[in-house]
Amino acid sequence: MSIPHLRYSHESFKKPLADLVDYFKGYPGVYAIVLTGSLARAKAVKESCIDLFIFLCEEEYKALQSTVKSRAEAYSRLNGQVCYCKDGVEGGKAFEGVRIDVGFTDGKFSPCRENSFDITRDEFETTIGNLFVYSILLFQRNGHHQQLKKKYLPFYGEGLRKARLNGTAKEFGYKIWKTRWLAKRGEPFAALCTLLEAHQIFLQHIFIRERKYPIDYTKWLKEQCSEILRMPALYHELLSVISGIELTEKGIQEKSNLLENLYVQYAAR
Repeated sequence: MSIPHLRYSHESFKKPLADLVDYFKGYPGVYAIVLTGSLARAKAVKESCIDLFIFLCEEEYKALQSTVKSRAEAYSRLNGQVCYCKDGVEGGKAFEGVRIDVGFTDGKFSPCRENSFDITRDEFETTIGNLFVYSILLFQRNGHHQQLKKKYLPFYGEGLRKARLNGTAKEFGYKIWKTRWLAKRGEPFAALCTLLEAHQIFLQHIFIRERKYPIDYTKWLKEQCSEILRMPALYHELLSVISGIELTEKGIQEKSNLLENLYVQYAAR
């Protein structure tokens, strides 16, 4: 199987990727296979892993746990082995030195609806971005993947967007308050952890506000600020929040103030 327009950073990626796609094309219920991650975005290096997502019909998706053994045997015939297994569904595989992470989905995505301050800190936007925007479709059957894509692109509905923005705004305010409270209590490590959470929520808010899907909230930030958000200066401002943090009440307060000022500046645009 050849994949047009795919730039391989190393020849060792070609065969295992082709073998896995050929295998899953014949797997029951599969209607799409998508390449995600750095390889799909032409950013991979020799040590990168291959990220595949397999779209299955709901019935087959629910049956995954009962078929791990048979899939492991199939991977073995392809000179691969399962690296780890979570909740009865295998994830990573190693093929002749190449790590391949395989995810499965039934194509149903919904934001978290928990009644808590953490209602928006989920993977809703990053999942859609990675599966439909920053990916390469390697195989599809009956155009189902394209139909799903139209549901979320160029961005999801305005009603949901407003609710998500309201959630991230409230959560950001809570995390900034909690950061300062923990610092005042003499818990600098917990305060730092909470500040970094606020850092990610800030990014989530900005992506939703700009109607752009993110790749990740901790990795590829320079690329995302420049190429997706078209805000190259934002990356350096975000760096200033985490650079040279002093684990004292004053030091953490100063950084939380800096992040809060950035929020006001960018949210008011």
